[in-house]
Amino acid sequence: MALIDSKNITFTHLLYEATMEAFEGLGEETMRALVWQFGTKGVSFAPDSFDIQGVAKELRELMDDGAESLFEEIYQNVVCRLELLSTSLEYSDNDLSNRAGRLSAMQKLQTMFGGGWNEHERDTP
Repeated sequence: MALIDSKNITFTHLLYEATMEAFEGLGEETMRALVWQFGTKGVSFAPDSFDIQGVAKELRELMDDGAESLFEEIYQNVVCRLELLSTSLEYSDNDLSNRAGRLSAMQKLQTMFGGGWNEHERDTP
């Protein structure tokens, strides 16, 4: 999945891309089933209004503790995307270029996902 123009990407877009990449790893049919299931619960999968909190809640309901591995994959996908963005020449014009802003966003993501991972397993952007 291609990154949106680095000048215009928001953290919501980044979360959408990272989540869809994790879901694609489950296979096309499983990804479509998850997106459909979440849609029936009112969870938005549009890039501009992606509802990561709704996704986290619904994944926990569907998969119980199994959701943690997907949360970890989504988190790592976000870290990778932030690293890619930081190497972009246009990235300095983006709100995500501020290290404090990135750390704040990642802390919020950890809180949403429950922060159940070991700290030594996680890289900080």
